[in-house]
Amino acid sequence: MAAAQKLTDQELIEKIRKVRLADLSDGMDALGLVNVGSMSTDMRPLRPGIAFAGFAYTVKLIKSQEPVIPSSSVEEYFKKNGEWCREVYTFDRIMKNDDITDKVLVIDMDGYPGGVLGSDNMLAYKFRGMAGAVVDGGCRDSFECNLEEVNVFSTRRTFHHVSFRLAHGGVNIPVQCAGVTVHPGDVICADDDGVLVIPRNRAEEVLEFAIAILQADQKARTAKYEALGMQPDYTLNRLGE
Repeated sequence: MAAAQKLTDQELIEKIRKVRLADLSDGMDALGLVNVGSMSTDMRPLRPGIAFAGFAYTVKLIKSQEPVIPSSSVEEYFKKNGEWCREVYTFDRIMKNDDITDKVLVIDMDGYPGGVLGSDNMLAYKFRGMAGAVVDGGCRDSFECNLEEVNVFSTRRTFHHVSFRLAHGGVNIPVQCAGVTVHPGDVICADDDGVLVIPRNRAEEVLEFAIAILQADQKARTAKYEALGMQPDYTLNRLGE
């Protein structure tokens, strides 16, 4: 297939958001990238209906080797927790200096069930325009996160915090997330079917195939809708043509 005219990041992500993960996956297959970028089925949304796409902003967290000493008072606990959080959430301080619009926070915790994300920080990220978060580990405050309609996929549900459990391991470096190597800037796409990682340097090729596949599907399903007397819905015109 002939190379398409190069798209800006904004144009690319807007077009990708109009197609289904199924179409994008088929586009990967067409390029010989079979199963490449397909995260484990352990990676699931906090609730049905979450769908987003954006560019990877990667974070690595590692298991802490520091001993945990019991606190003798509430004040001491808050002091220790605050010190630990300042270490773990180094990535959060770095992100405050960056534009995270249309970014997807991808956190590699090696599946550890610690709640690095929750209702407070996800609400702050939503306010700043972050598309969503994908965590190979835990998210907590699930009920509140769903009330707030924040976009999180995770491999674990947990009530644990990350304090006393994990430590900072790096920001904007290649990470492993649910079985896939993710590089900063890769395209992360998520919907009820799962999470797909598209290498940034192949994204426009994948999109070209995906659009053609979607158009063929819409045409075939439109005929079936008509035969069954069903009213058309937006899935028959995702591209707005």
